[in-house]
Amino acid sequence: MSFEKYNNHPKGLTTNDCVVRAISKGLSKGYLETRRELNKVKRDLGFDSYKQSKFIYKYLSAYERIIIRAEKGKPRVKGYDFIELYPKGTYIVSIAGHLSVVEDGVLYDLWDCRHKSVYTAWKVK
Repeated sequence: MSFEKYNNHPKGLTTNDCVVRAISKGLSKGYLETRRELNKVKRDLGFDSYKQSKFIYKYLSAYERIIIRAEKGKPRVKGYDFIELYPKGTYIVSIAGHLSVVEDGVLYDLWDCRHKSVYTAWKVK
């Protein structure tokens, strides 16, 4: 159960770009290529922003979606738990209002969000 700091912004900036970072890492695409594609698809589908949840769900709809349901009386599944449940493969993970990537048991992100609740994930590899 590991974390690795990851920032593929071409200028190394720390910005509010988790959607671009997670999708580009998860799908093995360049940062700028991913941002251009997200902007194009966003316009084509009539969304205001590629950061909208509905857009992300539609954009990733071709991939297997794993819904993490809350169970009454039990704590929500956290990033740590998700990594333990899904130790192999590459997943784009929605974690408490944030998008991140888990690849073969390692969470890649600007910050360690493994303590946050996981709501859904897409198996992309």
